Amino acid sequence: MDSLFPLALLIGVAALIGVRRIGRFALPAWSVALVGGFVALAAGVVSPDEAFRAIHWDVLLTLAGLFVIGAGLGESRLADAALDRLDRMPLSTATFAGLLGGVALLSALVTNDAVAVIGTPFLLRFAERRGISPVPMLLLLMAGVTTGAVPSPLGSPQNLLIAGADGLTNPFLSFLFRLGPPTLVSLLAVLVLLRVSYPDLVRARPFPPAAPARADGPSRSLRPVLLSVLVLASLIAIEVGAGLVQRPLDLPPVAITLAAACPLLLGPGRLRLVRAVDWRTLLLFVGLFVLTDGVRSSGLVEGSLGAAAGTPAALIAVAILGSQVVSNVPLVAIALPFVEPHGAGALLALAAGSTIAGHLTPLGAASNLIVLEAARRCGVTVSLREFLAFGLPLVLVQGLCYWAWLVALG
Repeated sequence: MDSLFPLALLIGVAALIGVRRIGRFALPAWSVALVGGFVALAAGVVSPDEAFRAIHWDVLLTLAGLFVIGAGLGESRLADAALDRLDRMPLSTATFAGLLGGVALLSALVTNDAVAVIGTPFLLRFAERRGISPVPMLLLLMAGVTTGAVPSPLGSPQNLLIAGADGLTNPFLSFLFRLGPPTLVSLLAVLVLLRVSYPDLVRARPFPPAAPARADGPSRSLRPVLLSVLVLASLIAIEVGAGLVQRPLDLPPVAITLAAACPLLLGPGRLRLVRAVDWRTLLLFVGLFVLTDGVRSSGLVEGSLGAAAGTPAALIAVAILGSQVVSNVPLVAIALPFVEPHGAGALLALAAGSTIAGHLTPLGAASNLIVLEAARRCGVTVSLREFLAFGLPLVLVQGLCYWAWLVALG
């Protein structure tokens, strides 16, 4: 077996996921990744036992729990209440700052992929009700979920992988204090770029007519979802606080997430919420984990990744560029064993670089693909030119911010 085959197979799968269709035939990302995983098995790149061990089941369980919470948020009355409140606000910089901050905070709590799922229809409805172009709202969403995910182990699938590394103690505290401050600057950069790129968004407009009230029922009860969010935020705060007093509890993210999902899983409408979970994204990661194990075992990338891990600038750059070839989750899965020996600083540089890689191209993050596909089904498209014009300045500014901060921390 040619040692280049595993890498070529992964790049081919990533390319098909990026184009999303061939002619009239749609190519669901999850099915492409699973087929690629089966090809790796059939070709002997990985054995069935190696494939099973390559799947990060704790990450999948954590994502499933977060997706349940995200589905609960999406089906609750909170979205309707937020839209009603936004209807009473002028389209000002402060309004868009609030939207961006809400998207970022939710991404830090329930992952960028879950917020991409529930945020796309929300912001499309907002744009329609306010009579504005949906494109800048989708760009705000993609930039917000990418940036907001950086300082949290729960922010993205790749952060969950990094949080489980042996070289990172108390991941919630490490992510927050080492990546939190530059994330605030990075969010400000998103807001400034939105204001500069789309100046017509911020202007006085008549308020839309009041939307008809939607009927409430047992399935739309706020109590279970609010309790889930409260449990999630409380457990994270306890873990961070315990780390601050040098008595870390070392609660794994999977335990925190599943505990937080219990009020929803034990409450009314739990079967509907389970069906609303984005199982396709979980299947996507199953296939990608198998493919990346084959690449990692081939030894093709060990030297380059080990050398890049020595400096934050090189590691951030390699993470950003490599994520455009194979997407960020596979990149981190491949790089983690070679970066881990270099310590917490290198792991957090990998987290920052692989996450902000989502700004550069749609393939850089699965959350981009989720947003773009959901928008396409609603008849809205974001061109590659529009994506690059907004994302390229962001990845440059944010990459510089995270590099400077990590270097300053030493």
